[in-house]
Amino acid sequence: MVEQIWVTVSEGADKTGYSRFRIRELARKNWSLPESERLIKLRRHTNGYMVWLPDLFEYKEKYGHGPQPQRQGPKSIA
Repeated sequence: MVEQIWVTVSEGADKTGYSRFRIRELARKNWSLPESERLIKLRRHTNGYMVWLPDLFEYKEKYGHGPQPQRQGPKSIA
């Protein structure tokens, strides 16, 4: 069972396996929507976003493709 708590973007990333940049991007996109249309509940603070953890896990199950490995750039030939 998922804890019923508010978490920071970094804490949400640690618990879900997503990068904090992905969670922050998700929070920004949802913040611009009317509250009734948001996929996750958010709070905005001066130091960033707080995310409702159960909604974040629900998003991951319904819409997410799971954490993806970091892409490797082309190998340079030296």
